[in-house]
Amino acid sequence: MITIKRLSECSLQDAVHAWNKGFEGYYFNMTTTVDLFTRRMILEGLSPTLSIVAYDEDKPVGLILNGVRLIDGKKVSWNGGTGVDPEYRGKGVGKLLMDEMLAIYEEEGIDVATLEAIKENDRAIKLYEKMGYKVVDNLVQLQHTGSLSEKAFSTETTFTYRRGIPIDASTVPFYKSMVPWQTQWNNARDGESLVAVDESGEAVGYAIYKRHFNDEGKLVALILFQCEAAPEYENKEAVVKALLHEVYGPFDIEVLRSAGNISATNEILRKFLKIEGFEVKAEQVFMIK
Repeated sequence: MITIKRLSECSLQDAVHAWNKGFEGYYFNMTTTVDLFTRRMILEGLSPTLSIVAYDEDKPVGLILNGVRLIDGKKVSWNGGTGVDPEYRGKGVGKLLMDEMLAIYEEEGIDVATLEAIKENDRAIKLYEKMGYKVVDNLVQLQHTGSLSEKAFSTETTFTYRRGIPIDASTVPFYKSMVPWQTQWNNARDGESLVAVDESGEAVGYAIYKRHFNDEGKLVALILFQCEAAPEYENKEAVVKALLHEVYGPFDIEVLRSAGNISATNEILRKFLKIEGFEVKAEQVFMIK
């Protein structure tokens, strides 16, 4: 008989076992450890009291990780990972987990439930749709390894910049708040923000990004969370190129440059990244209930 417990009632070893078995044979290697699992929960704002683990007697066989934030006055949840042990797939465990998760959402007064799913994962997407979720956007993760041309993202239009921390970007009038969880300003821990300002002093674009350094203090990755131009600004392309020029420089160093979960609607950003040789790492759908 399958029973479901809150993650806060389970051992970390059980949660990690459920995760590793649940994502066995996944599109990417998702194997984790207790330390990495704990770090993920903290960095992604996931809640042990709202996350759940399924058991067959004493054996952990599935889980769903959940997080909740207040966005624009609404309680918004995120499904940060749903996995079921291969031996238990197709036996209704996933639906039991989803039913319990939605019951928790109702109990918590959740206004909007969100999740992302790998575009090719038809089985999961169909389950989510049966539970009331709808695909609202297509997302792509792009990345580039190595150096870039010194002329990358060059533009003749100049802007001044307000540099700050991620939350600063959320204060511009056109900040996009209802975006995939991992691209929200809250997830850019130790990150930076860049607001482009035109000659009149108006904010015309923003970027949220993070520079990642290894233990020796060497820059190893530049991660872009969001990059947007003001909807009413005439020369949006110049804004996006200028922001990318600031975020991804200096270009002569060989590091991993990435941009995660870019919306299909952000055609300008996708275009300029692909021009500079960024390649598709993964594609997902963004779903909302």
